Amino acid sequence: MKNFFAKKSYGFCAVVLSLIVAVISLVRYLAWAPAHNATNSLVVAALVIGIVLNVIVMIRDEDLLIVAATACYSFAVFRHLADQVGSFVDAFQGINMFGDATQVGNIVSIAIVMGIGVLLTIVSGFLRREV
Repeated sequence: MKNFFAKKSYGFCAVVLSLIVAVISLVRYLAWAPAHNATNSLVVAALVIGIVLNVIVMIRDEDLLIVAATACYSFAVFRHLADQVGSFVDAFQGINMFGDATQVGNIVSIAIVMGIGVLLTIVSGFLRREV
């Protein structure tokens, strides 16, 4: 395994890391969202499509697939944050009316992990992915 990554470029490693982060984001979102009635199928679909695109990029290097994967991950982050805006409002107002103020930490942590995946995908677009 060590020799496998030693022969690959930094861009390929960034694609692999973004894939791992996206899978972690998907698992974290699917573990948290159903318990709080916050599941959005568009977020799940965007993450899954982004993961599939990253796998395709690992097999066949194509710049447009990197752009599409970045768009999918970005959509997932912002759709997740937009869906949970009521919880942020409740946290700022100190009430529980529109969302669940106690879940703001979980919402932000999921968004941060998704954001790291977006950044890794953007970085991989600027690096050489083939040896």
